[in-house]
Amino acid sequence: MPRGLWKRGKDDDPARASAVREDAAELLRRARDWELSPTRWSVLDEILDSISAAETAGDLKQLAEATGDLRLLDPLRLTPLGPPPPDAPVKTQAPERIRERLNVLVHRLSSGKTGGNR
Repeated sequence: MPRGLWKRGKDDDPARASAVREDAAELLRRARDWELSPTRWSVLDEILDSISAAETAGDLKQLAEATGDLRLLDPLRLTPLGPPPPDAPVKTQAPERIRERLNVLVHRLSSGKTGGNR
């Protein structure tokens, strides 16, 4: 759910809550296959902190905002023209610790329960 669209719905709408959670889970599933520079993996790790805190608190607005931040890291958003510069950072798959965090968050968000109901 893109940032700014949150205000259009009710906070207690179960369908809306489900949509926000599924949007986050789907993006996290895709992130498992991303190749990013170490700096971007570090930024993603911080976003995972926000997503985890929002899920634990059941704060759907914060979850939607953190998902929007994560969406900005998606390497498919931009397609570079030509070869990368020689000094460009090497892109790698997710470090094991981040892959594990992604898997845990996908599971938690897909369970359909808010943080306090696990």
